[in-house]
Amino acid sequence: MARYVPPRYFLIGLVPAAMAIIEAIITKHFLTANLPISAELLGPDNGFQETTGRFRFLGATWFFAALALLVFVMAVRDLAQPIARQTRLAAVLVLLGIFALAIYPTIEHALHPESLRNYHRLGGDLFEAALARGSLPGCVGPADRWLLGLCGDVPVISLLNRMMDVTNVFAGLGVGGLVVGMVLCLEEPPDTGLEAQAAQLERNMNRMRRQLYLSGLVLTFGMFFAISWMRWPVPMVDGAQAAVYGALVSSALLFVGIYFSLLILSFYLPVALILEGRKQRLSDAAAQDDSLADYKAHAAWLKMRGLETNPIEFLKSGFALAAPVLAAFAGSFPSFI
Repeated sequence: MARYVPPRYFLIGLVPAAMAIIEAIITKHFLTANLPISAELLGPDNGFQETTGRFRFLGATWFFAALALLVFVMAVRDLAQPIARQTRLAAVLVLLGIFALAIYPTIEHALHPESLRNYHRLGGDLFEAALARGSLPGCVGPADRWLLGLCGDVPVISLLNRMMDVTNVFAGLGVGGLVVGMVLCLEEPPDTGLEAQAAQLERNMNRMRRQLYLSGLVLTFGMFFAISWMRWPVPMVDGAQAAVYGALVSSALLFVGIYFSLLILSFYLPVALILEGRKQRLSDAAAQDDSLADYKAHAAWLKMRGLETNPIEFLKSGFALAAPVLAAFAGSFPSFI
C-alpha cells in the first residue's frame, strides 16, 4: 500500500529555508564584507604549509560531498517506493526549493565573478597572500586553465572558490534530502485501529531518530569542511599573531556551528512535536480500553510498542542537535591548525 504523508506537513520545509535566509541577512548586514587584515601577518614561506591546509580542505570536501550525495540518494529511494502522488509531489517541491536556495550563491558568483567570497570575511588580502604560496598543475599564467576553470591570478584561490561552489550543490542536495526524509516520518496509517496506529507511530519515531542522527552526522562533517577552509592560512600566520588570528577564526566557526545546529532543530522540532502529540492522543485512547485501564497494563503496552519515555533517547537527541557546535569548539584546538 502506498505511503501517505499529508502535503501540508511539507510546509515544515519553510522553517529551515527561513533559517537560511536569516543567516544570510545576519551575514550581510552585521558582518564586515571584507575584513582588512594585512598580509604582513604571514610568516616566512617554508614551502609546504599551504599544501598542509590543502590536503585537509580536499579531504573534508570529498567526504562531505559523498555523505551529502548519500543522503540525497536515500531520499530519492524513499520517493521511488510506493507513495501517494500528492506526497511525492510535495516532497519534490521541497527538495527543489532547498536546492535552489543552496545554490543561489553559486549562481550569483557565476553572474558576478568579482563579487566578494566568504573568505573575505576572514581577511581577503591575508587569504590570497597565503594561498598564493601554492600552485596548481598546469597553471603558469592567469589565462591558463585547470580542471574546473581559469587559473586566475592566484590558482589556489580559484581552487577554493570552485570547490566551494561545488560543495554548495552537494549541500543543497544533502540538506534537501534530510528535510524531506524527516517530514516523511509523519506517515499516517491507512488503518485507524489502535494497534495499527501504534505500530505506525513506532516506525515513525524510529525513523525520526535515525534521521536526526544522520542530520547531526552530515552537518558535523559540514563543520569539518568549514574548519578546513577557515583554518587553511592559520599555520602560515607569524607566531606572534597566530593566536590572535586563530581567535577570529574560532569565533567564526562558532557562528557557523550554531547556525548548523539551529538548522537541524528547524526541521526536527516540528516533526518531533507532531509525533509527540500523536503519541499522547494514542496513549489517551489506549487508556480508555478496558484491558489497558490499569496503570501497569497501560505502561507495559506503551513499552512493548516502543512508545515509552526514554531519558537515554533525550540525551542522544540533544547530542545530535549540538554536534555541529561541539565540532566548532573542536576546530579551535591547536591540533586542527
